[in-house]
Amino acid sequence: MTNNKKLTLSIVIPVYNEQRYLKACLDSIASQIVAPDEVIVVDNNSTDNTVKIAKSYSFVRVLHESRQHQSFAQATGFNAAGSDIIGRIDADSILPIDWVRNVKNYFAVQPDLVGITGGTLPYDMAVKRGSSRVFKFYNVCASRLAGTRMLWGANCAIRRSTWQHIRGKVLQRPDIWEDYDISFLLGTLGQLQFVNNIDAESSFRAVHQSLLTQTDYQFRAVRTFYIRAGMFKATILFCIWITMYFMYLLVLLDRFILAPVYKILGSSKKQPEISREVVPLEYE
Repeated sequence: MTNNKKLTLSIVIPVYNEQRYLKACLDSIASQIVAPDEVIVVDNNSTDNTVKIAKSYSFVRVLHESRQHQSFAQATGFNAAGSDIIGRIDADSILPIDWVRNVKNYFAVQPDLVGITGGTLPYDMAVKRGSSRVFKFYNVCASRLAGTRMLWGANCAIRRSTWQHIRGKVLQRPDIWEDYDISFLLGTLGQLQFVNNIDAESSFRAVHQSLLTQTDYQFRAVRTFYIRAGMFKATILFCIWITMYFMYLLVLLDRFILAPVYKILGSSKKQPEISREVVPLEYE
């Protein structure tokens, strides 16, 4: 049974030098069949045209966070959001046109739900479906180990009331995963779910970094588990995460062999197309 109260939704986007991606992201928000009630772009000391692009959209509110890291920018955006639901995406996230509608519906029909997250379809990998499945595999492993669903910061939403409850407990530091951190905290307050009809297109730019950068980035997840769940679970996650080095081989295969072949065949693109398909609501 659907809640008669019409929930409001704010979308928060932390940004740092995102001029390559932000326009496509904001265009996907402008194309929503149900518009969000608020869109907040939090500039984290950008030196390119990111802020100029954000301000060119009338529905965008631009904030500034001088402390350098996504965890600080995220908290600034969350604290400023005034809606019932806080949606969290990245500048390279491309939302399906019914994302806002579907997110609002999930929270409206499930009062005990504190957060949801969706998957991704990378638009800068030749092997898109395979890359998406690998992403989901590691997310599921981390979620089962944690005992609660791990949110993916580039495509998730939480209740503002629960953020207000945990915001004094979040770890605002650059050497952890802020989405995993809030997942541990939110998991003690209610249910977190992975849902299937809010999948967003996104860049897999993180996996295109050097192996050293990859190692530093990926093992911030292990550090988050150590802080929130203890040494035992962090050690298990480390053993799981170490297998990501095989994924690096997949990235090399994708970049140097598959991508050039797909480009010749005309089936590879670097920027996404906004989905125009509207899927009926699960609870309608």
